[in-house]
This record gives sequence, structure tokens and C-alpha cells, in this order.
Amino acid sequence: MSQDVHGRPPVSIIVNTRSHHWEHKEISFEEVVQLAYPSQPQTDQDTYTVRYSRGHDGHGSGSLTVGHSVKVKNGMVFDVVRTSRS
Repeated sequence: MSQDVHGRPPVSIIVNTRSHHWEHKEISFEEVVQLAYPSQPQTDQDTYTVRYSRGHDGHGSGSLTVGHSVKVKNGMVFDVVRTSRS
């Protein structure tokens, strides 16, 4: 298994029931959305809600908002819901 530039092995995170290897210490709202919907371009009509669980103590669960990031932990779970306005 490869390691990141800081010598840490990648962790396994779950995004919308799919497993992903993540090699960085943190993950941003935008990166989680991209993992959840890789082939669907984001538009101004789309709104995303990102919730996570099984994170680090003290921040084990919560919501992630635009422009923010959270430390990742092996086995961390992200649920991303897309809502489109018409």
C-alpha cells in the first residue's frame, strides 16, 4: 500500500455506500461531492447536503458545508444528497 508525503498509508472512506481510498489528512466538501457524483457536473440548480459519521472523537459526526473540510479517519462514512431545483 502506498503512503502519502507524510508517511501515512491511505485510509478507506465510504461515500454513498462506495468505498474510496483517500491519501490526504483532510477532505473538503467539494471533494466529497466529486466522489459521490463523479460523472455529473455541478450546476447552479444543484444543492448538496453532506453528512458524515464515524469520524474522529469530538467530531465523530456532523455536516460538512461549502468551503470547509474535515479530518478523515479509516472507515469514515459520508452521505451526500443532491437536490436539483427546476
